Amino acid sequence: VGCGSISRFHFSALAKIGASVVHVADLNEKAAAPYVEKFGARFSKDYKDLIADPRVTVVSVLTSSKYHKAICLAALAAGKDVICEKTMMENADDAEAVAKAARRSGRLFFTAFMKRFFPATEKAKELVPSLGTLFSAQVRTYQSWGNFYDAHDEGDFKFVLANYGGAITKCAGSHMLDMMMHLLGRPRSVVAQIDYLAGTRFDRKAVALFQYPGSLAVQFEAASHPLKRIGYERNSWDEKMEINGVNGRLEIFTVMWDHPENNGALLVHYDNTAGTSTEYRFEAMNPFDSELAHFHQCLTDRIQGTPTVVDGFNVDLVIESMEKSHEAQKVMALDWRGLE
Repeated sequence: VGCGSISRFHFSALAKIGASVVHVADLNEKAAAPYVEKFGARFSKDYKDLIADPRVTVVSVLTSSKYHKAICLAALAAGKDVICEKTMMENADDAEAVAKAARRSGRLFFTAFMKRFFPATEKAKELVPSLGTLFSAQVRTYQSWGNFYDAHDEGDFKFVLANYGGAITKCAGSHMLDMMMHLLGRPRSVVAQIDYLAGTRFDRKAVALFQYPGSLAVQFEAASHPLKRIGYERNSWDEKMEINGVNGRLEIFTVMWDHPENNGALLVHYDNTAGTSTEYRFEAMNPFDSELAHFHQCLTDRIQGTPTVVDGFNVDLVIESMEKSHEAQKVMALDWRGLE
């Protein structure tokens, strides 16, 4: 359901793994036409027709976030498994409702956070325990959206508020917030400052401090910017996660999301005992391909793999808590609402 820009990565990955795409739905028939033709699929303008199709066993939700709740709930009620693009929902209450509906339904539900599937991320997950007691981490995503610090309106990015309910935090920060919780677990509290374009709810920058049990604190920053030659690839994409423990450090550098074929994500591991640094320079790959292959295998084997519906809820709750912390100008305890 949905044939916008991100769908091309899903359709490409599904073709590579030999998945059977039997029905495609989009309000724009022209956008859907190449995929309908490629897969020999049925076309509908109404997603309800797709969900009612008895041949459909899995519903992949690739629309703007504002439509996710209705589509996901309808798919679950019809006994379908679900793959849902990020951000899963527009707010924590909707995310909680969908997570509980998914649990009641017994169906498999995956939230598409593809950055977990970089080999650099998978290796980092393996190495985190070797760092010993963690005391500090930094998470940063700088994306080149242009100069919104001297701007008077949202310009070409006005659509993001209508479709996603937020700007840089949801569209860029959500992936790195998922990475943070994937590697470090859930934080206990957050205090945040959000910089909005004057007179709007367009967040052009957000900073937050997450407190974990013990000494671990995580500094997070998401920012739009106009800088053309910064970052690991020197192409404006500047996204990094650093984790510090008493036994060493991990640094992860991601690559531009829609051109992952240019370079592999980089992982650097400093081992304090050996006094050595190891660079893991992986081949360039498309994490969407690995992500969809993983989902396909889980669906075939009837195993609930990750990221789950609760992982989607986690990110939605954290973003909403950041917004509330900014508004109240205080630390917000994170209530996970009994969802494990």
